[in-house]
Amino acid sequence: MIEGTATLQTDRRGLRVMVFIKQIPAFESFRLEENGRLQRSGVPLEMSAYCRRAVAKGVELARTSGGHCTVATLGPPSAEQVLLEALAWGADQGVLLSDAVFAGSDTLVTARALAALSVREGPFDLVLVGRSSLDAETGQVGPELAELLGLGFAGPVRELEIDQARETIWVRCEEDDGGSERIVQLPCVLAVAERLCAPAKVPPEEWPRVESTQLKLLGADDLAVDGPWGHAASPTSVNAQRSVMSTRDAWISSGPIDEQVDAAVSRLIKRGALENSQVSSPPAVPAQRRYEPGQSPTPIVAVLLEHDREQLARELLGSAASVAAATGARVIAFVTTPYVIAELSSWGADALIEYAGGHSEESVAVALTKWAVEWSPEVLIAPSTTWGREVASRVAARMGAGLIGDALEIEVIEGRLVAMKPAFGGEVLAEVVSSSRLQIVTVRPGVLALKIPRQTNQTIELSHLTLEQNHRVRVVKRWRDDDLETLSRAEVVIGIGAGVAPDDYELIHRLARLLGGEVAATRKVTDRGWMPHSRQVGITGRSISPRLYVAIGLSGKFNHLSGVRDSGTILAVNINAEAPVFENCDIGIVGDWREIVPMLIARVAHHHQSVLAGVGDSTKPA
Repeated sequence: MIEGTATLQTDRRGLRVMVFIKQIPAFESFRLEENGRLQRSGVPLEMSAYCRRAVAKGVELARTSGGHCTVATLGPPSAEQVLLEALAWGADQGVLLSDAVFAGSDTLVTARALAALSVREGPFDLVLVGRSSLDAETGQVGPELAELLGLGFAGPVRELEIDQARETIWVRCEEDDGGSERIVQLPCVLAVAERLCAPAKVPPEEWPRVESTQLKLLGADDLAVDGPWGHAASPTSVNAQRSVMSTRDAWISSGPIDEQVDAAVSRLIKRGALENSQVSSPPAVPAQRRYEPGQSPTPIVAVLLEHDREQLARELLGSAASVAAATGARVIAFVTTPYVIAELSSWGADALIEYAGGHSEESVAVALTKWAVEWSPEVLIAPSTTWGREVASRVAARMGAGLIGDALEIEVIEGRLVAMKPAFGGEVLAEVVSSSRLQIVTVRPGVLALKIPRQTNQTIELSHLTLEQNHRVRVVKRWRDDDLETLSRAEVVIGIGAGVAPDDYELIHRLARLLGGEVAATRKVTDRGWMPHSRQVGITGRSISPRLYVAIGLSGKFNHLSGVRDSGTILAVNINAEAPVFENCDIGIVGDWREIVPMLIARVAHHHQSVLAGVGDSTKPA
């Protein structure tokens, strides 16, 4: 914890709000340097999208309570621009923490610097951050900051209400496939969701009206903490980054609708987009390691399992068993009910620690840290879910450990963990390593293979502990309205935009059932409540890689298509021949989807019947 945080307390005269923001390269102009790192000089820069919501809400809360809103950022001198925009929006004070010693800081060192800045400029009643920055997409700084300040944390927050006594705040949070309602003690740290409010946007020509006295420049020497800072102090580092640009055929049909549909289905058949992928059998989970009492200590790979996510547990344990096999370690799973012990063993666990007393993120982090200090695991693998990210971030902050967030792949090279993680909406893949003794990684659900369960007849070691109760955050209600991994594992996904009304969804679902697929949506659709947030695909939603993605009634803006860039084939249907989606698809049909979808259903059904009858790939019904 940062020394001095005990001074954080509620000021009843008006809310004092701190908002931390980040400047990032504009998506449309990003590129990589020769060394594989993201180029940040000479390209347009802007405030990260989630940060804009944090600024808007911070200013609103300060104004309505007669309080004060400070906006701060850690970055190079050019980051002053995002502060000017925030001040033009209505923030009272801007603070730029800029110093060459901060260069290369990872999320943990960044959180330490921001925590020290909070103490210097505070006290504050409320600290707001964006859900994540769109360049790195880790979502770690918020909970790490809360841990370092000794505060409660909640997010991503979609609704909030502060009680009249200004002692607590009620929040409604968006979570991976559901949500929660929580009451959080003030002061606290909140990560804001995209839907919390409209973004703070001010055109550059209005920035000069900001008074120079509103902007403060600080360096490392102005903080009460001596550091160290920057790349040298950061436990995680990027070995390499590479662009993952995808190219599309962009074949757009023309002519009568029935001829367009026939030609499109023929092309789908030739690309193999209508056939189930021929996937080789997955590997089996490595054999269980026998650990006898009294033998020399064996390295430990710890796995944090989230309550009631069996498929995700199987993914993580299977991967952990492979890491353990490569390092001579054993796998210890940190679990709560209702998992079945024999199943966990067959999925890869060599021993279990079962905790009771709920699954509060902070309480689990405290218990896991105490256990890790005693048992010294070399690796901790956790789910990259809302719950898993907070727990892992708090553990990393408590132990000064490197945390690699949202990994797509993990492997062992020369005895150390190496993870591949996405950034910039999947346009970049980064190879990230950790130098700390405990290497922590969160893994994106649905990306790891489900390995064949192993046969095990050994008795599995089982320990029990009870969590210490945390009173800073009280979960009032928690729910799930979808399955987190449904889209991740779907081979066919139909994406719909606002051009498809809910009354017409049954027709879309008919096509999805025929193709053996699922239905996803754009942000506009989920904003209107037509589909769950968990079905949103794009920069601020999910990223998926189905064999076939069918885009219906959506324009195809970058924000959405970045989430399907790894699809095998993209078929687009839009009545506007100039729609951006046609520049980023393999096959395009120009016309009214209401006329096209029934024809697609008929042609695909006929193709399936022809295949079953062994008469080739005819697409047109007789």
